[in-house]
Amino acid sequence: GIYTIEATNEPKKVAVVGGGPAGMEAARVAALRGHRVTLYEKDRKLGGLLNIATIPPHKEELLNLKNYLSRQVEKNGVRVKLGEEFTLKTLERDKPDVVIVATGSVPLIPDIEGLENNNVVGFMDVLTGVKEIGDRVLVVGGGFVGCETAEFLRMKGKQVTILEMLPRVGHDIGVTNKFATIIRLRTAGIEMKGNTKVIRITEKGAESSRDGTTEFFAGDTVVLATGMMANDKLAQQLEGKVGALYCIGDCVKPHRIEDAIESGFRIASQI
Repeated sequence: GIYTIEATNEPKKVAVVGGGPAGMEAARVAALRGHRVTLYEKDRKLGGLLNIATIPPHKEELLNLKNYLSRQVEKNGVRVKLGEEFTLKTLERDKPDVVIVATGSVPLIPDIEGLENNNVVGFMDVLTGVKEIGDRVLVVGGGFVGCETAEFLRMKGKQVTILEMLPRVGHDIGVTNKFATIIRLRTAGIEMKGNTKVIRITEKGAESSRDGTTEFFAGDTVVLATGMMANDKLAQQLEGKVGALYCIGDCVKPHRIEDAIESGFRIASQI
């Protein structure tokens, strides 16, 4: 449908929490409509998970999206507060009429023994390069995130095996891309094991169970890539403490980027 942005009759003081795609879009549209908007982002830069999503191979177009949205935010007179986490104290100090929570999602941490070992690394730390990675890598989780991380590691010359508890790797990748992704991983020499549930991580690799039998996979580094979960902590804290409270994007339910942007647009058009 064609979206029109209508000017508001009653400008409100709007706080948008989170500078990812949903938050940036909500701030852009709310400001365009004439609201007084402040965007709070706890990191030192806007972009949220887009900053990580642009790192794996074949993701260059997301960089354009990030740059476009952050430029729009600045162009439309949104006050941007970087390096500032929004808390109940912020609420008392700045007294917004409306709070739009766009705190995104956080990595889902599976229930596996041995997670505290030094050879266990989260996929975000792999992509941002803050952790040393050994030569033989086991990626736990074969969804979209696991596949991208595996491909990223393979391009760095690592030997990679994906361990996925569901029957097939790539279960949450759209039909059109799934086939291409699997072929690409296979061609790159990435091993993929389905029906493989990791139960224990040791210094030497990962122990898994498959149809009742235990199997051990040797590896130097074990990467957790078991997906994302909504980060709705702040939304729960603010419940009942502000005139109007909305949640948009991944902090409702981790979804695709375009869904996050659309939810930001929709809410900002209504307030």
